[in-house]
Amino acid sequence: MNAPRPCEIDLDIVSQKAESTPIQLPRRRFLRNAGVGAAALTCADFLRYFKAHGAPKDSRAERLAAEAADANDDPHFLTYWYLEGGWCGYDMFNPVMTVNNVHQRLERISDERYRVINWGQEDYTIYEQGNIRYGYLASGGKDLLGEMAVVSSMHTGSGHSRDRLRVHMGDYRMRTSDERENDERSVMQAFAEVYGQNYALPNLSWHWWLSDGELNEVQYRGKRGYYHGLGPVHAHTIYAGTPQKLKRMIQQIQDGSDDPVNRAVEGFLDQAHQNVLKDDHLESVKSYHSARQIYRQLNARGGSVAALDLAQLFADPELKESFGVSREDELITYRSVNGNKARSKFSPNVNVQAMMSYEMMRAGLSCSFFIESRDVRRFDSHFSRKRLWESDGRTPRGMPDQTKMMAEDLWNPLHAYVDKLKSTEYRQTGKSYYDLTNIVLTSEFGRSLHGGVGGILKRDISDEEKAKQIGGQDICAHWKVTSCAFLGGNVKGDSQFGGIGEETLMAVPIMPDGSLDPNYDPVTGKLREGRKAHEKSFIPNHGDVYATALALSGIDPKGKGRNERPAMSFVVRKHS
Repeated sequence: MNAPRPCEIDLDIVSQKAESTPIQLPRRRFLRNAGVGAAALTCADFLRYFKAHGAPKDSRAERLAAEAADANDDPHFLTYWYLEGGWCGYDMFNPVMTVNNVHQRLERISDERYRVINWGQEDYTIYEQGNIRYGYLASGGKDLLGEMAVVSSMHTGSGHSRDRLRVHMGDYRMRTSDERENDERSVMQAFAEVYGQNYALPNLSWHWWLSDGELNEVQYRGKRGYYHGLGPVHAHTIYAGTPQKLKRMIQQIQDGSDDPVNRAVEGFLDQAHQNVLKDDHLESVKSYHSARQIYRQLNARGGSVAALDLAQLFADPELKESFGVSREDELITYRSVNGNKARSKFSPNVNVQAMMSYEMMRAGLSCSFFIESRDVRRFDSHFSRKRLWESDGRTPRGMPDQTKMMAEDLWNPLHAYVDKLKSTEYRQTGKSYYDLTNIVLTSEFGRSLHGGVGGILKRDISDEEKAKQIGGQDICAHWKVTSCAFLGGNVKGDSQFGGIGEETLMAVPIMPDGSLDPNYDPVTGKLREGRKAHEKSFIPNHGDVYATALALSGIDPKGKGRNERPAMSFVVRKHS
């Protein structure tokens, strides 16, 4: 195996005050300039109109709208929780038990497996809880495993930009640098297209595509790479940024309204009774009712929409304490990759993103969230073979340990997020927000713990040069073997599907019911002698995760974007 060239990262991270750096506002247009019809009005359109002109006092129209909206209320919330750079799956959700050749060298270097220095000790091993087998990196979330479905057989690619795009868009023939076409959708855009109409800011994201240090900003202008503006306007990606930036965005909704939209809103309100009774206006009726609720709620507590939003939103000290938010967490960071200029996601820390998501959900302003680790290449733990030992070449140092990062960027804020969702009732329905939410934990790929040297040994170079290249080989490189997990109201908890062969270090294919392909040895991962892979078995990838996230939310994934992979139905809990 020839390892890819490691990403060279400038480790100097410069924190900036969120307000001190100009932030490019999202290109999403909240207001349409032409062709606005009553059936297409969004919650943001109504909120703007109410801010400028006040809410209408027609109690009969309000009652009819409330009845129509409640009769068709099917609330769903979706959160993607993405750790950029790739966690080491062999220590997480696709664990394998190997000898640690940091301590015990082999004659064949290609057969060596390298683990953290304390591998095999109490806090650095593989565990079982319920039906789930997991590695030490998942220990911080072991109390959530009973509600979690883990997919341990998963292959992706090994490129940051390409594979993070597949996380968003699913699996189909595409090039990263192509312009996105009208029928393409990210998973969050597909979700918001179905459920986002009656939210002011339905699809919030913190991923900021151009933060990737390997993307040329000129080459990826317009619709190339990840494009925010696919689907109807209410499905567009909104880059939330810091709390201050999102407050400014809410102020944009409050301020002004252009004539075409005003005329459409007035036309809707003039015929409110008739519009409520038209099936083809139902989504706008729900948006109208949702805007009335938001407007009334905000005005009742602060005297004005602006007074509540800008003074109190994201500023509750008790909530900040629950999510462990410090002042530094609300700042943005910059990082240089491969010698390029320093890039930023213009985002706060993950715990702040989770807190903002909860507040926006609770306020009835948003329904889908793409949370992501703040620092560019946060989990990109490249490591050369020679660095496994101290300078004497004998004293073990071991592989990079991602435990601290995993606690900071996943388990601690995820616990706070889940706790708040569970303890908050949705509109006096007897259901919590958690009951109505599904959460996806994922990354673009995994990381290797070995490196084949056959290619180096065959080269026509000196033994000294061969030894140098073997020592410098990246043995914690990008690796297609990875895993993901789902949790939430519709997830079949305490379940694990697939596994990794301890000899092959590759995913064992799974059957349509989630069981392992019987033609493979479940421990070694090898095909049984005289067998071939079952014709119905498969290895999941980002497209399967995309489809499953939609299916968990009650959406048939077929035809939602171009993703060609089906949902993993075995992840979905069967309601009695």
